[in-house]
Amino acid sequence: MEIVTVFGADGPEGHSVALRLLQMGTFKVRPLVTDPNSYLAQKLQAMGTEIVTVDLDSPSSIQEALKGASRCYAGTITDFTARDPLQKEIQYGYRIANACKENNIKHVVFHGSHHVHRRFGLPARHLDAKACINDYMNELGLPKTEIITPYYYENLLTAIQPTGSNCYKIAIPMGETSMDSMSVKQVGSIVASLFQNSQTWIGKSCPVSAERLTIEEYACILTQFLYPKQFKDARISVKTFVDSSTIPGSQDLGNMFQFWKKGSQKMNIAMTATLCPEIKTFNQWVSENKESIISSLETKSTMW
Repeated sequence: MEIVTVFGADGPEGHSVALRLLQMGTFKVRPLVTDPNSYLAQKLQAMGTEIVTVDLDSPSSIQEALKGASRCYAGTITDFTARDPLQKEIQYGYRIANACKENNIKHVVFHGSHHVHRRFGLPARHLDAKACINDYMNELGLPKTEIITPYYYENLLTAIQPTGSNCYKIAIPMGETSMDSMSVKQVGSIVASLFQNSQTWIGKSCPVSAERLTIEEYACILTQFLYPKQFKDARISVKTFVDSSTIPGSQDLGNMFQFWKKGSQKMNIAMTATLCPEIKTFNQWVSENKESIISSLETKSTMW
């Protein structure tokens, strides 16, 4: 049975990939984590899966993690608390790319992104780093598929949570521009489909999305399912978003939304449905997660 290594299995995207591949049983899955004590790492271990701790600062640790594998899912995470988040993430990505090359991985699925700073002069380090890593993988000639993901529904439960009491405001500065989105839990199904059809997808970029709605439309759906709680677009500007945020990387996130407002997402909903026929719309996701959304709202976010 072919081995698939999954970087970032203790993060939302990587965990989704590892979980889906384990459920399929088609491949032997090697989940790679940086924190074996994290909730998602422990969840995989509880399923009887052997997790592997990898040190991304150590090229030899990455090399060892890829030994004997034939396929690899690679995702990198931006640490906005680092002295130079962009370069740190790029270094990690380059090390993974080099190790994939040296271990003759026959199919790499990389979680990439667009060049924001290069195209519009707006630094969005969490996107720019991934775009640079993708370029490097192309230069190495890796047999690769790039997957580009949109805004995740789950961010409404964590990073940018609606605030208020009876009427909740969604503080996402998109104005009248529609925003692509999907559930992070379905990244795994998409990646699994790519691995199952390697010859079709190697050399291609897959900008995936389940839904494309304005913030007001997202608010209306939340109101529909969570009434009497009501939701509306906060109608804030990118500047207000950045100035009001207390989290590291807020300027990068603001620039990301500005980039999206310029119509630069260009995600492919039809292709996504081909890769993942069970892809969930926002309507379906809210309907299935009403209790967790309400619990999250009542817990409150510390972002704003």
